[in-house]
Amino acid sequence: MKYLKITSLLIVFLTIQSCATSKFTITGNTFSPYNGPVKVLNSLPENIEYEEIGLVSSTGGMAHEWTHLISAMQKKASKYGANAIIIIREDNPQFGMLTYNKQYGLTGASGNWKSLTAMAIRIK
Repeated sequence: MKYLKITSLLIVFLTIQSCATSKFTITGNTFSPYNGPVKVLNSLPENIEYEEIGLVSSTGGMAHEWTHLISAMQKKASKYGANAIIIIREDNPQFGMLTYNKQYGLTGASGNWKSLTAMAIRIK
């Protein structure tokens, strides 16, 4: 039973420490991968021509800084030819996890997930 508790705590720890992940949804034309720095914008660029490529999102656990999520999104967006991303949504919801075993009863953990969504664009 001691091993079950240690295993449960290890699973919780690994879940919290896991890597930031990113996903991409194509909504326009894609381009060959972009090798330069991907700009991060907070609003649509004015008086600049651009083309929307897709939506990119990233999530991470409470051990992640927002910069980890942004970096994951920049890397993913560049694979589709984006040279900029525009942050359109930020979430920081709480989560909780419970496990039960006969010897120790309920054990749990709580924390915050971080989540960002951005529009991936190609500035012309």
